[in-house]
Amino acid sequence: MKLERQKPRDEAIEKIESYIIKNRLQAHDKLPSERTMCNMWNLNRSTLRSAIKQLILQGKIYNKNGSGTFVAQEKVVRNLQDVRGMHRTAADAGREMVSKMLDFSLCETSKSIGRKMELPLGHKLWRLERVWIMDGIPVMISVIHLDAERFPELDTYDFGKVSLYDVLREYYGVEIRTGYEKISISSCDEREAGYLQVEEGTPILYQSGVSRDDADKVFECFQEVTRAEYICLGSELTNTVPVK
Repeated sequence: MKLERQKPRDEAIEKIESYIIKNRLQAHDKLPSERTMCNMWNLNRSTLRSAIKQLILQGKIYNKNGSGTFVAQEKVVRNLQDVRGMHRTAADAGREMVSKMLDFSLCETSKSIGRKMELPLGHKLWRLERVWIMDGIPVMISVIHLDAERFPELDTYDFGKVSLYDVLREYYGVEIRTGYEKISISSCDEREAGYLQVEEGTPILYQSGVSRDDADKVFECFQEVTRAEYICLGSELTNTVPVK
């Protein structure tokens, strides 16, 4: 039986992974330049770039614009059933997560958001947009809409420094109990690419949904775009019915 020849991109991926192992590179260690790697393994530039792109998607390496390619740290797993914020999820994984506010303003309910939040057209909402930075690397952009009438003076808090959900719980008596979200694969537009420091069109995880409180009332509508090479989504399955 004749063995099928390995594809050039797969060979390049093996070369890069072997180099990382052989040289005992750790998270955030820099790989050689593209020109150097092409010369080392007699690869053409397009094959090497294809291999690098695939390894970035797998979360094994990452690229900093203008700085080069680096070994990635293990992905943070975000449990879809966990109602804790990103700060705590990252902290539990031993990572540093901070957020930077991009926008915090009043807006009116659109037809789409009004339907999701069960509010009339034109109702006043807070719009909070933040970029999330993990270990110095921007990994996620989130946009949250909240009922401005229900949460007056919410703009007095700096949500780049304090947790939104801590404020909602401690000062407004509201906490997440249930909700739903949709997940899909998308690609970042020019604006998102700028904040996430990636190329326009880079694949990203897209999430959207709503959260409900103890009274089963929607209190937020959210959208998130996430760099999949740093954060992956998981779900913990449990069985409440005894196994016979």
